[in-house]
Amino acid sequence: MKSGKLDDRDRLILNHIARYRLTFNEVLGALFFDGGDPQKVLNRLRESDYILPRKLFSGNRSAYQLQPKGAAAIGASRRSADALGSESLPVYAATFAFCLLGGRSRIRLGGTEMAELFDGNPPSGRHHCLERSPRAKRIYHVYAPGEGVALKDIIEATRAHISTTHSLPGLATWFNCRVYSHAVLVDRQDRADELKAAIHRATDKEGRLLCDVAHIRIERVPGMGEMEEALHGFAKKTAGD
Repeated sequence: MKSGKLDDRDRLILNHIARYRLTFNEVLGALFFDGGDPQKVLNRLRESDYILPRKLFSGNRSAYQLQPKGAAAIGASRRSADALGSESLPVYAATFAFCLLGGRSRIRLGGTEMAELFDGNPPSGRHHCLERSPRAKRIYHVYAPGEGVALKDIIEATRAHISTTHSLPGLATWFNCRVYSHAVLVDRQDRADELKAAIHRATDKEGRLLCDVAHIRIERVPGMGEMEEALHGFAKKTAGD
């Protein structure tokens, strides 16, 4: 089946993949199939050259990514169909987990959405997510340092981004209202605990505690070798909701 028309759900699936650059059966089932099995639809989209399963993780786990035809069909950039490299894949996987596997209502924002939110002058950073709750909304700048990045370098990168962002026109209000935040994602709980302690002691160039200047969230997300287990847990939880 090399051709065929896309229905509304097909387009939602393709847009979802474009947003996160990858996705999995369990998440698609929860989002677009009321907890059901999306495999027949995924097979059809794959046979029509809209998507492609790739073995990106340990075990037998496939992640679905766009093919150029799929990106073109929804007007997404051709880059959204590029394969993810060894450096970019862990960051996209961590951002995906932060948004969809952490139990909070979050969505990764695209460049156009960020430009609209910040009146054409968005803060720097490739990964931003919107969190919605009954009481508040918050924009997160997402930073997922690799295992080899030292804690002092993580803190310095966070300090530098806070300083740069805080100086942008209008952003100080976002900081003061605690609706623009910095999320640092790590894949080990001991590393998360150590980083939390270090962040709470860190200061900016004026000697103010970073946590007083900006809202900072340290969150553990599943690593590349834990994605299978995390997805099984997600499927079990959503099946029980």
